[in-house]
Amino acid sequence: MKNNLIQLNLQDNLAIIFMNNPPNNLINNQFLDSLQKNIYDAEKKGARALLITSKIKHFCAGADPDFFLKKSSKKKNDPMKLIRIIESVKIPTVAAIKGAALGGGFELALGCDFIIAADTSRIGLVETSVGLIPLSGGVQRLINRVGSARTKEIAMFGRRYDARTLENWGAINMVVPELNLLDASIAFSKQLSNGPTNALKEIKKIADNTVMYGIKKADTEAEKSIKNVLKSPDAKIGINFLAGKEKKINFKG
Repeated sequence: MKNNLIQLNLQDNLAIIFMNNPPNNLINNQFLDSLQKNIYDAEKKGARALLITSKIKHFCAGADPDFFLKKSSKKKNDPMKLIRIIESVKIPTVAAIKGAALGGGFELALGCDFIIAADTSRIGLVETSVGLIPLSGGVQRLINRVGSARTKEIAMFGRRYDARTLENWGAINMVVPELNLLDASIAFSKQLSNGPTNALKEIKKIADNTVMYGIKKADTEAEKSIKNVLKSPDAKIGINFLAGKEKKINFKG
């Protein structure tokens, strides 16, 4: 297996995943296995937020053609594995896009809770340009952000969009100058990693349940979330602060 396809860096409570599969971070089984292992290691080491970005020029230009062409009796190629890996993470996740985020690369980012992009990046679901469709859940997840009409436009035309356009449409959260991308993304992510981790996890769970099952189901599940948060140490710190018993709030996660 090729070494260092994924590099994990821990900064206090924040885990930073650097994708490092030159030249374009193409997705294949080795890449996915390494991504999954490093995310597991980050959570095991107590990370309270996860930032995914690239060590090289491009964020991710999609799937390696061999991922579709080669058939192995040992391991079945599973395009949906990518989104399952990303969406299995319980802590808040942030994607920081630079260069190209195309096809599966954009889908990887769409699996995260937040997307920050460099102003020079080019982003799109480009699969129709080679006769394919988004294979890792990109259509479904983009609809949650921009609605059906915009999603059909993005996926059917297969264009590469500038980050500002996608920010205006609601597909991504924030655009920053390319030179500031890593610093801005780390600062953004550390607000999450230093926050009330239990509460953030439950907010993520409620939001995801709403998208998948509707408000009624989410309301029922939210009752469990409320109980979990109220008994957490961070909630007690916050309540004591409101009651004047604490001089400042320092969440422990």
